[in-house]
Amino acid sequence: MDITTLSGIVGVLAMVLIGGFTGELSAVFLNAHGIVIVFGGTAVAMLINTPLRYVRETLLALAELFRGDRFSDPGELIPVLVRLSEQVQAHGLGALRGIDERAAGGFLGQAATTAMEYNNPDFVRRVLETEVNNRVDRANEVINVVRTMGVVAPMFGLLGTLIGIVRVMAVLTDPVKVAPAMAVAITTAFYGIALANLVAVPMAGKMRFRLWEEIKVRAMVIEGVIGMMQGTVPLVLERRLQAFK
Repeated sequence: MDITTLSGIVGVLAMVLIGGFTGELSAVFLNAHGIVIVFGGTAVAMLINTPLRYVRETLLALAELFRGDRFSDPGELIPVLVRLSEQVQAHGLGALRGIDERAAGGFLGQAATTAMEYNNPDFVRRVLETEVNNRVDRANEVINVVRTMGVVAPMFGLLGTLIGIVRVMAVLTDPVKVAPAMAVAITTAFYGIALANLVAVPMAGKMRFRLWEEIKVRAMVIEGVIGMMQGTVPLVLERRLQAFK
């Protein structure tokens, strides 16, 4: 479990509970009008906006935020690559067969396999960099899906408020009904703002930070594997990898 994501969720729940105990958040905030328009409208808009493939990838990426970050500390990979470089110098590229497949989120194993199959540093670099660039492009599209959700949610909140105001105008001659109708109209905007600023924007931000860390780790793997193929001295390779920290 990612500690910062968990802390954020606990913080939101704490604010809701405090608001309930103090009376600041009353039952008036719970209304089907706001839930259907904001959450339903946002979901429908995202389905129209997003291809099915990216809907699935977005849901998987959101679930991944609750797990630990596999690329959180690039410095941990340096000793692994240096030891591997020493083994390659001693036993050749065949030493790449014994690596931990979980290292660098599995990318180290993928890079090692490519290196052993082609044994051409320039070609291997191009292949691996192309794969990383495609991965980054897909990840950025997923991040844009979540970021777009943060844009449209307040708009649906505003739309719900406008619909609620129309309802207020319809009962304007009945003072007893005006106040509840106005409360429903205003709380719909609250739903939209809360969904955008407590869910969509923070999650898109965390996904962007994680992608940046992942790019650094993958770049380290490429630099390390290519250095091994070129026969770079492990001490020199270690110094080059430290620049990625």
